[in-house]
Amino acid sequence: MLTRTRPVADFTPEQLRFPPAAGFTVRADFAGGEMSSDLGALLLAAVGRRIGLIDRLSGAIVDSRHASYITHPMRDLFSQRVFQIASAYEGGNDANTLRSDPLFKLAAGRAPLDADNLLACGSTFSRLEDALRRCDIYRMARALVEQFIAG
Repeated sequence: MLTRTRPVADFTPEQLRFPPAAGFTVRADFAGGEMSSDLGALLLAAVGRRIGLIDRLSGAIVDSRHASYITHPMRDLFSQRVFQIASAYEGGNDANTLRSDPLFKLAAGRAPLDADNLLACGSTFSRLEDALRRCDIYRMARALVEQFIAG
């Protein structure tokens, strides 16, 4: 027979603390405010930095965009897209909803609560995917194989 000596509310922590990310203190609490259900993106970002996957992938692409029109560097685009796919947001249009999500912004190294510092939208990813050439895709595949071998 099981009995509780304390109420269930006593077992819920008021706050969870995580290691700093992108110069920000990260903690989870249950009081509301800016919210996200995607803590996984932040964990993926930490792993990605450690193994260098995003740098490998973004370095495999020849960025032929005109510098004066670039809002999102290639590395930021790869970070956002990889973390979204790994978090089960496969469609490029999911970026429209997630571009202001505080944890995805933090995972991409942006200020999470800065409303003027949005991530890329779905049309940006559509243009990126259309601009990739066969040799870019080959170099990305090679970078993934090298990452697997190094890991």
